[in-house]
Amino acid sequence: MFEELALLQSRIRYRLISHADGKNLKGNELVGWLGEIYGKKLYSGTLVSDREEHDFTTDDGWKVSVKTRRGGNRGWNRSSAIPKVEGENCPTHLLFVHLDTNYCVARMWLFDWGELKATGRFQQHIVRGEPRSYIFSLREESDHKYLVYERPPRTAMADAVDQTARLLKSPRNAERLLAAVRELENDK
Repeated sequence: MFEELALLQSRIRYRLISHADGKNLKGNELVGWLGEIYGKKLYSGTLVSDREEHDFTTDDGWKVSVKTRRGGNRGWNRSSAIPKVEGENCPTHLLFVHLDTNYCVARMWLFDWGELKATGRFQQHIVRGEPRSYIFSLREESDHKYLVYERPPRTAMADAVDQTARLLKSPRNAERLLAAVRELENDK
């Protein structure tokens, strides 16, 4: 089973490389890769090297750092570590991407980096009594004005496929069913 998982992850990585603008998709960071690629697509940006403090640039000169979280468990609204928040080469913007459990974009928020810094939104992350990095926490209600993308409500068909997948206990069977239903709908 782990061999199948490794093969599938390798295939996903291979497909994502075509959208990575030459950036090395290192490690096994599917959630992060997707957030960066979705973000650069949304803003017609270009991914940059991991040596930079940001993840992509735009034609407008933005340097955007992307933080991505998946699912809805406790803590989904808290970023991973942010090494530095001020100084040379800091990002100009923070894009917070929320993926659903199926790795699809649910919502995206775009923040001005300077505004986050000025309002104290970056909190020091203390490890064993020592400051290590910074953390950003999304505030769903008060940050609504920064929402730049929200997926439209799911269709009844998508909900039916999800229910069928649970019944069949296999997303592949549900995908085949959806394809068959769509094929039948197109034949009308």
